[in-house]
Amino acid sequence: MSDILCEWLNREVKLSRTVDPKSFPKEFSTGYLIGEILHKYELQDDFNQFSQSRVANSKLNNFSRLEPTLQLLGVQFDQNEAQNIMIEQHGAATKLLYQLYVALEKKKKAGLTGVAMEAMRPAAPAKLQGIESKLYRERLRNLMPRQTDLRLQQVSEHFEMKSKHMENKRACIQLAEQQKVQKIQEEQRAQDIEKHRKGRRRQNEIMARIQAAIIQIPKPPLNRTLKAIEAQKLLKKKKEAEDVYMEIKTFEKFMRKESPTSSTPDTTAQTTTELLSTYSNDEYIKKIQKRLEEDSFAREQREKRRRKMLMEQLIAHEAQEEAYREEQLINRLMRQSQQERRIAVQLMHVRHEKEVLWQNRIFREKQYEERRLKEFQEALDREAALAKQEKIDYEEHICKERDLHEKIAAERAEARYKKHYSMCWEVIDQIIDLSTKTGEYRMLTNNLIPIKLVRDWKELFFNGKPIYEQVSIEPLPTVPTPEQLVELDKMNLLDEKDYDEYKNMVGEWCPPEEHRGSKPPPNNNILGHVVHRLMDIVYPPMPEHPPPIFPPFPIQGCVLGKLFSGKSTCVKFLEEACNIQVLSIDTLVQDSIKAFHENEKKSESSLIPQEAEGSGKQNEVSASFISDLTCSELLEHDISTTYPFNCSFPQLSVRACLGAASEKLLKKGKNIPDELLVDIMVEAIKYEIVPCVLFGWVMDGFPMTINQAKLLEKALTGSDSDKAETKDEKSKKPSLVTDPAAPKNPPLSRPAFDFALLLDISDTTVLERVAGMKGELYFTAYILKKIDLVRDQIKHRIMGFLDNWPKLEKWFSVQQNILVKVNGETEKNLLLKRIKEILLEETAKKENRSKFLNSCFSHGNFNIKIYGSVRGKSPGKKSSPATPEDIPPPTLVGPPPIKPGSDEWVYVDEPLPKEIPGFLVPYWETVENTYENTIKTILRCLREEQYSMIHYLADNRNRFKDYLKRPDHKQEFVSQWQSDYNSIADDLWEDEETKAELHQRVTDLRDLLWDICENRREEAEQERSDIMNDGWLPDHMGILMNHFFSLMQVEVDRFQDTKRFLHDYYRGMEGKMPTEACQEFVRIPLLDILFLIFFSRIPMVPRRPPSPEINVIKQKSKAIQLKSNKEENSSESIIFNFGADEKLITDTWQAAVTAISNMVRNALLRFTDWLNSGLDLNLSSPNTRPMRWCRDYTTTLKPPVVEATPIPLTPEELKKQELKLKMKWEYFSALEYEEEAAKSRLQLIKIKALTFVEELVMKAEETYKCMEKWLGARFLAEMASVDKLTEIARHHIECSTRIQYELVLDDTDFFISNDVKVIPDPIPPPRPSPVETSVNGTLTISQLSTLHKQFLQVAPKGRKKYSYTFIRELKQCFEHQAKGNRQFLKTWLTKYPWLKYDDKRGIMFCALCRKHNVNLGENIHNFCSGTDIFKLEFINVHHSSEAHAWASCMEAASSATGDQASTEQMLKSMSKVTLGRIENIFRTCHAIAKCGRPFTDLDWMCKLDDMKGVDIGSMFRNDKSARTFIHYIAEVERRALKEKLEKCKFFSLISDGVADNAIKEGAVVYIRFASEGKVHCQIVGVQSVDKSDASTIKNAIVKTLQINLQVNLSSQDWSRKLVGFGSDGADVMVGENNGVAKLLKEIQPCVQSVHCFAHRLELAYKGALKSIQLYTTLSGLLQNIYYFYHNSPLNKSNLKSIYETLKLRPAIPSRIGGTRWLSRLQTALQILLKGYPAILLASNHQKAKCLLKLLLKMEVVKFSHFLLDIINVLNILSRVTQNRNSSIADIFATMQSTLETLQMYKTRSGPKERLVDAVTHFHGHQLVGNENILPVRTKVLSNLVRRLHDCFCDASQDVLRATTIGSFRLWPDKIKQEFGEKEVSILTKHYQPILEGANVKVDEVDTEWSMLKLELYDRFQNIRSLTWDSVNSDYSHKYPNILMLVDLILTLPASSAEAERGFSQMKLTLMQLHSKGMSESVTDLMIIQLNSPDIKKFDPEKAIHLWNSAWQRHRRLQTAYMIANGRSDCSSDSDFDSHYGSD
Repeated sequence: MSDILCEWLNREVKLSRTVDPKSFPKEFSTGYLIGEILHKYELQDDFNQFSQSRVANSKLNNFSRLEPTLQLLGVQFDQNEAQNIMIEQHGAATKLLYQLYVALEKKKKAGLTGVAMEAMRPAAPAKLQGIESKLYRERLRNLMPRQTDLRLQQVSEHFEMKSKHMENKRACIQLAEQQKVQKIQEEQRAQDIEKHRKGRRRQNEIMARIQAAIIQIPKPPLNRTLKAIEAQKLLKKKKEAEDVYMEIKTFEKFMRKESPTSSTPDTTAQTTTELLSTYSNDEYIKKIQKRLEEDSFAREQREKRRRKMLMEQLIAHEAQEEAYREEQLINRLMRQSQQERRIAVQLMHVRHEKEVLWQNRIFREKQYEERRLKEFQEALDREAALAKQEKIDYEEHICKERDLHEKIAAERAEARYKKHYSMCWEVIDQIIDLSTKTGEYRMLTNNLIPIKLVRDWKELFFNGKPIYEQVSIEPLPTVPTPEQLVELDKMNLLDEKDYDEYKNMVGEWCPPEEHRGSKPPPNNNILGHVVHRLMDIVYPPMPEHPPPIFPPFPIQGCVLGKLFSGKSTCVKFLEEACNIQVLSIDTLVQDSIKAFHENEKKSESSLIPQEAEGSGKQNEVSASFISDLTCSELLEHDISTTYPFNCSFPQLSVRACLGAASEKLLKKGKNIPDELLVDIMVEAIKYEIVPCVLFGWVMDGFPMTINQAKLLEKALTGSDSDKAETKDEKSKKPSLVTDPAAPKNPPLSRPAFDFALLLDISDTTVLERVAGMKGELYFTAYILKKIDLVRDQIKHRIMGFLDNWPKLEKWFSVQQNILVKVNGETEKNLLLKRIKEILLEETAKKENRSKFLNSCFSHGNFNIKIYGSVRGKSPGKKSSPATPEDIPPPTLVGPPPIKPGSDEWVYVDEPLPKEIPGFLVPYWETVENTYENTIKTILRCLREEQYSMIHYLADNRNRFKDYLKRPDHKQEFVSQWQSDYNSIADDLWEDEETKAELHQRVTDLRDLLWDICENRREEAEQERSDIMNDGWLPDHMGILMNHFFSLMQVEVDRFQDTKRFLHDYYRGMEGKMPTEACQEFVRIPLLDILFLIFFSRIPMVPRRPPSPEINVIKQKSKAIQLKSNKEENSSESIIFNFGADEKLITDTWQAAVTAISNMVRNALLRFTDWLNSGLDLNLSSPNTRPMRWCRDYTTTLKPPVVEATPIPLTPEELKKQELKLKMKWEYFSALEYEEEAAKSRLQLIKIKALTFVEELVMKAEETYKCMEKWLGARFLAEMASVDKLTEIARHHIECSTRIQYELVLDDTDFFISNDVKVIPDPIPPPRPSPVETSVNGTLTISQLSTLHKQFLQVAPKGRKKYSYTFIRELKQCFEHQAKGNRQFLKTWLTKYPWLKYDDKRGIMFCALCRKHNVNLGENIHNFCSGTDIFKLEFINVHHSSEAHAWASCMEAASSATGDQASTEQMLKSMSKVTLGRIENIFRTCHAIAKCGRPFTDLDWMCKLDDMKGVDIGSMFRNDKSARTFIHYIAEVERRALKEKLEKCKFFSLISDGVADNAIKEGAVVYIRFASEGKVHCQIVGVQSVDKSDASTIKNAIVKTLQINLQVNLSSQDWSRKLVGFGSDGADVMVGENNGVAKLLKEIQPCVQSVHCFAHRLELAYKGALKSIQLYTTLSGLLQNIYYFYHNSPLNKSNLKSIYETLKLRPAIPSRIGGTRWLSRLQTALQILLKGYPAILLASNHQKAKCLLKLLLKMEVVKFSHFLLDIINVLNILSRVTQNRNSSIADIFATMQSTLETLQMYKTRSGPKERLVDAVTHFHGHQLVGNENILPVRTKVLSNLVRRLHDCFCDASQDVLRATTIGSFRLWPDKIKQEFGEKEVSILTKHYQPILEGANVKVDEVDTEWSMLKLELYDRFQNIRSLTWDSVNSDYSHKYPNILMLVDLILTLPASSAEAERGFSQMKLTLMQLHSKGMSESVTDLMIIQLNSPDIKKFDPEKAIHLWNSAWQRHRRLQTAYMIANGRSDCSSDSDFDSHYGSD
């Protein structure tokens, strides 16, 4: 095939390159040649875009373009095929080319072009193919690695090959060295061997010489010598044994002599016992006895030990003697001869050689062992690696399986949610329908919905049927639609409901209250017996199979659960612990198949006929499925040869047959059916459990489905639930009567199981257990294979269980109530314990239940017998013939007769002819069906009539309302009259005649309108009359009555049919043929509605008799007609008609009842005639008592007749007569029951008919009355509106005015429309000329005060003195006139101590206000200068005034010495009101300063507070006061800062200069210090500088500290605390020769100058990217984009609209550069990349072509992503450097991670750059240009890393590097003893003077460092999460010296970012103040803005105190100056006002 393809490609296609079969994978891996083939066949139009490159992007491009064309040709091609071709997999390209060759040949034969093939493809597959192509490209992109990854892989492979080559080279070198060493060892070994050979040769020569010198000495025979030696040994042993024996004997004699008591121990013990027997109860004697026993025992033990020791000595002695003898023998042998000595020498040599060989062998074995251990260890390592890899793969597989399971579970949950949602939606929809239906019918019935409708709706709602009609079913087609079927179901449902209510006389057919005594008729037991007897004859019941017979088991159950839920473990535990047989279906199936293979035969006992008969049916049931399956499906050959069930020779057992069937199915690949599994299980229960198990059985995981559960229930108990639910139609129960002998509640069969146990676990647990099975070591290969198989099926098994379990749960829990759930995720021991408890509980329950049933059966035998006598009694027993002597006399009275149909009655069951049941049963079925169908039809018609009645009456009401609202023409007459009225001339309005004429016109108009209203009323009455006379009510009333008459007819027909049925039945038992119906059935007449009396076969009666006056009425007038109609249709006529209808219904009911009674009476009369025909019966016997009842009953019906002479009868004839009489009695009793039932039902029908008709009449009457009411109300309303119109008109006539607005008379409303004018407006009169009137021009006091306030507002700095004096004089003039005779009271002086009275001037004044010159401009009564208006209210006003409060405050402050006026004194002297005002003003000033607002805002903010009701007083409301208060607030912060500095031990200075065109050049000074591990950095102040040299800046710093903090930096107290200086790195700051840092070191040599790390970072960044052209291009692009949108609102709006169109979050491009250059550049790049599509579309403009071109360049896009990665890293470092709390150590830690990250970016792309590594499109736009930016990014990263190293190199000096111990992030994870020791020593050495000045013990710092480090590592696990403040809180008292050094480290500044932020804040402040100078106010504002607390947390108390103290000093100085210059106390307060301001 490859040759054919090559020939086709090279000759026919003629590719650009020649290919051969070997080069297929490589040549076609790029896809270029495949595209060329398709291009040759004119199928690939975009072939010019194919690439021959072998990079990944080119391959992706080529194969992405190939896929649509290949799919068009029908070639199977997907991403997997493409990947196989690209990776050059063998055969992949050949397979594709072959498919392509076949497809192209077909195309060539068909002659189709590519365009034609595309056009011929349907649209839907084409669209689907397009979607698949997109998915294909995405998947292929994910499958193919990126080119960078491939290159990286190639590089790595190259280096791997290189490393392998180097390793091989190194291995070769090692091998050569080993060979060299081995060669040397071999040479050495050869030399040693030669040396040994020479030595052995010399030894052999010596031995040869010795052999030559041997002298042969004859020896005695060997055997003789040996025997002699052995004999000597034996003799010696005997002698030694005798000696030892004698010694032992001697020793024993000696021992006996020494202890005489021991010679007779028995006698001694006996004597002792006898002596001590009398004292046996004494404790002392017992102790002596015990001691004697212990002594004797010890003596025996000592004797044993002695003997043992002697024996050991004897054995040792023998061994020693034996060794000695051997040594003597050897010496003797060695002395034998010289030859033996020589032989001994040789043997020693041989032994030595053997020793050497043995040592060599041991060494070699040791080497072998080492090698084996090494190989074994290598194998173990290899196995471990493989196992680890397998474990990893397995975990990945498990994760995938878990994800898939979660996905399936989510799908199931979603499906379940959708199912529940649809159910809820349907329920809600039905609820809404029910609600709307209820609302609709409330409108139709005036909120009185019939209860019948509500019941019907509820029935439909509960059955899930729609309440509204979906479609009409009137023209029901042959094939109904689904909607019509639903409507039919609804109709049938309501019919069944109505029929059940009617039959049971409940619900709608429940008798009313007055007839509640009439209960539903009882069941006719006689008729029920007859019917069911006939049914049993015609439809004999199927014989029920007897229940299967199983041996009784104490317990039987099943354990269910998911896979791996622990079922097998639990059942094994039960088997071991409780002796229970476990039944596993898998094991049983395997055993069955094994039995089949082993040809298991039936046992002989199974062939015994008796047992076969006993269990034949059960065997037949259990093997029925197998026999059928075997015969029909399973075995293809002769069944008799394999499964001979009916042969005489030994047969296969049932289990073997089941195994054969199972194996046959499994071989075909089919599942074993449930029936077969159940048979296997039942067979096991039957024949396997009985012999071996006595406690019961438990099934393991079976049943698994509901079908298996039902089959198992049927097989074990014999009960079939399906047959119990669905009964056979032939054996269904009759609906009209019931069998009295049928049991009411059949006994429930017990379930097959005693319990069903569910081990409930979650799916996640199952998957975890499956995953855990892999690591078990004890599994065999079979088990592992089975586990792998189960693992593959785990998802399906779980899903299958979840699908089947809900039905099983319902079966076991609801139907059988045996389910027990156990949590299977608990501990194993607890689970097994719980299961055992459940088993024992169920066993106990079963035993108790069995005991209870046994007791019930033992006590209930009598009742059972009685119950069985109902149907089991025979009609009579055979007795001896009756004789006259046996008949008792008639005078005796027996017990009352048994009533037929009662429980004691014995029914007559004489045999019937065969034809009778066959005739009567269909007849009765027809009667039942006809009765039921007719009733349902009539009830349906009644239901429809009720609906039509409701709608008809509602429509009439609505139609009549609309008729009453019909339009009229009254408005035309009103408008015409108004027009005529307004047209009357003006001079006629006052004329009396004209007014009379107008009144007359009004009267005429009123009469006309009244006529119109009267006519409308008459028309409405006529309409109402027409509605009442339309004939609907009488017609439908007649229809309703006919429906009820039909019901009566149905009941009469039922009675007649039942009578006929019973008559024929009993005649049949008498042996007579049924008589034909000789009479017509009774017919109840119906009402004639359509006048069809003479044309209908049904008897009709007229609705009402025709009236003879109908023709006469037509000649009367209209009024008379209306009157007659009104009278005729009044409510009285309706009631009258209802009375006629009531009479008609009653008569009809009476006729029906009479007909039934007549039929019964006629039957009784015929029976009486039969009785009187001459029967001779004994009426006193029990069998003839019915005769007396019949005769007594018929005496009232028929006159007595002459009785004939009785003929004597034989006993047999007498018995027949009695039986016949009993049948007659039973027959008439049945008729009596039926008569009562029919009459009760007819009575109920009559009641309901009357109720229904009465309800209809009442509703119609109510509707007509409402119409009449509406008509009257309408007429009255119209008349009232006309009267109103008349009143208005007459009013205007009397007033002689025109009616300007339109009069509107609309229906019943009358109103004047102000929107419409009927006459024009009159011309307004001319405006009168203004005339000046004289009024009183004297100003009041309040007016003068107001005028004074206005003067102050206009000119607050004017000549206030003169204006005030002038106004005061005016006021005094007026007040003098108004004060009258008021005088000053002396009592006021005691009440108010500050009040003084001047007798000379006659004024009163305030001494305090005059003393302190407090004159706040009291306008009316100035108590500072004095007032002559003596009113107490004025004194009280001044006492509570603000001026007096300030005067009191100054008096209290002046009473203190010097400046010691405390805050408490000031607060006590102030009132609460004044203090609150001052606090409010201070808070306002603080807020102004904090928010950077100008001072002038205080005025309007105070006014705003006044409007809000905040009391702030009238003082201190100008900008000067604000400046003063802000100064004191800042002063409080400065003093607080100074207090902190005095407490701290070290501080550093941070300074920076500012040179901006907007402001004057200056320097800002910050101070940084650390206290107890907490860092503080606060501003000191701002100082202007004249020139920017080091000396000036240094002096400015010193001056700032001196002015703001009173800190003299040159003093020793402060200079010894200075440790560092931070600046921006300018030469003037850090210059080595003459910088500020150099000048500060002159003050303190230990000062450490720190160049700001933030500035270093900026310098490094700009230096690294300075020469990068791509960065310059990108920066320009960002800047141009910003200006393009910033300078053009139109472009900006277009960009926002594009954002909205693309549904992106709007983000306008931002500028780059400035102070926050790094964050701005980051934001600009993020906006560019996120909003790239919107910016690109918005830039598609003529002016932005250059921007668009740059945006589409690939290198720009990739460099943007790369630069954003760099900026993100540097931004983190920048944030750390700019944080005020960051130390130098923190910056070093962050710097280290920054450099590592940048180094990582050299080898791999960053997170942003990885997004565009191998893309050609960005956000859907094609990128152009160079895609390789690798050189640029390498250069940028190298420059940046180098620059960062260079810029921070000076920061790596020893002191700064030593500060790294201050950052816990740089501490090692585990303790190192040497960590930090060097750094601590460097710091202590450098800062030793400063530390000693801070009272730090420098010698103890190293020791404390080591101990602190140990404690921290021991106490804290995560050392890097610590902070120094927390360490200080725990260890400050323990290690104070090292923690003081840490505070010094933290004090060193890391950057001058705070100074930069201070300058930014200062610029804003100066801009708001409109100032360029560095004034004192600027410093105050900056201190408040940067150092003071927030507005919410500000407390003004200290500032108020400071201000008050300073103000008092100022007042004292001012007072002294005034005294010195001779000024009075009453001088002007202009100075006070100028300083603090006033209103």
